[in-house]
Amino acid sequence: MSNAKRKDYITFLSVISMISVVILHTNGCFWQFSNSRYWFTANIIESIFYFAVPLFFMISGVTLINYHKKYDTKTFFKKRLMKTVLPFLVWSIIALLYRIYYSKSIVTSQLNFKFIFNGIFGTSFLSIYWFFIPLFIIYLIIPILSSIDEKKQDKAFWYIIIVSFVLNSALPLINNIFKLDLNLPIKLIVGTEYVMYVLLGYLLDKKELSKKNKIIIYILGLIGLLVHIIMTYNLSIEANKIITLYKGYNNVPCVIYSIAIFVLLKSVFNYIKNIKIKNVINLVSKYTFTIYLMHFYVMQIIQKTFGWSTTSILYRLGMPFIIIPICMIITWILRKIPIVKYIVP
Repeated sequence: MSNAKRKDYITFLSVISMISVVILHTNGCFWQFSNSRYWFTANIIESIFYFAVPLFFMISGVTLINYHKKYDTKTFFKKRLMKTVLPFLVWSIIALLYRIYYSKSIVTSQLNFKFIFNGIFGTSFLSIYWFFIPLFIIYLIIPILSSIDEKKQDKAFWYIIIVSFVLNSALPLINNIFKLDLNLPIKLIVGTEYVMYVLLGYLLDKKELSKKNKIIIYILGLIGLLVHIIMTYNLSIEANKIITLYKGYNNVPCVIYSIAIFVLLKSVFNYIKNIKIKNVINLVSKYTFTIYLMHFYVMQIIQKTFGWSTTSILYRLGMPFIIIPICMIITWILRKIPIVKYIVP
């Protein structure tokens, strides 16, 4: 696959990942367990779009692992600082101000250095920013991964992936399913458990899979999705509360499902020939990161203003396509303002 085509399909994946994140949040009623019909559909939607975060980390693997081919490590960290760390810090402060003056869930008497520091880096001001912390750890580990001789990368990366999957995904799930109550202190972290997705993205980008291998991956992915949906529903209904035995981004069902989605979307992109559709994808891709940053606020303000039912299927699946254009417009305006433009890269 040429570099141009690779960039195009990664752009497509980043847009799908962003839309999926927004849907997960508009479908937030999943986390309010109920025997009502809405929770049945909420569980399905949650499971279908659960690949959003793993896909984001896989994209990072494609775009960052071999950064040294484009620039040095100093430039790598400078770019990461300006594109993600600075916006994260500023938007975490915005989250604090939002909670003080809009939702009024924090009072000014609570404010001190420790409270603000823990709120930012513990992402308690806005919990959906949690993914920044493993992302920053990934940034710290990537120069080491990138320094491995390219001829040896495949074997080294597959080793990390396989051992991580066994120790971090498969064994804990088996232990919990069969209630073995085994102490499993051994894990392969390599900076963060999400490194497995970073390496998977990098390797799956490089390799053109055969039709047979794709079919096998799709079947395993479908099994992972169905296990996630059915077992979460059945166990939760039985316990009358949400049971997360088969959930978790590093859990087996999510790992095999996310791999299948990556491979599927990579293949689907090759069939998108309509120029207008590609133009829309390219346009939206320019705003994906800022939509991650601000969509929650837009969602909350719309909900508080109009009071729409968050359990309505129309709200859960339709609201993202109201939120996303609003975020794009806000971003477009903010990018016209000097200095402010740096917090909406």
